Amino acid sequence: MLVSYDIADDDRRGDISDTLAAHGARVQYSVFEVTLPTKKAVQELRGTLRKLIDRDEDQVRLYPLSAPVLSELVILGNRRLEERADFWIV
Repeated sequence: MLVSYDIADDDRRGDISDTLAAHGARVQYSVFEVTLPTKKAVQELRGTLRKLIDRDEDQVRLYPLSAPVLSELVILGNRRLEERADFWIV
């Protein structure tokens, strides 16, 4: 799943960033690639994000990425993702 956000408040932005970093890799400043094992885990993340944002000021977008879509991923440039020992894209 690709998650992007536009968060107005610094504290909320930090909370969103920390939450997403616990589940995936930052690919750009406000964009994360997140891999969750189950639909329940996706629902839990959505619930957590809903609680963290101000619905009048903020926006979080979650884009599902299927295996066929990921197999066609093209990366231009040499910058590497932040590595996490417990995070793998399969």
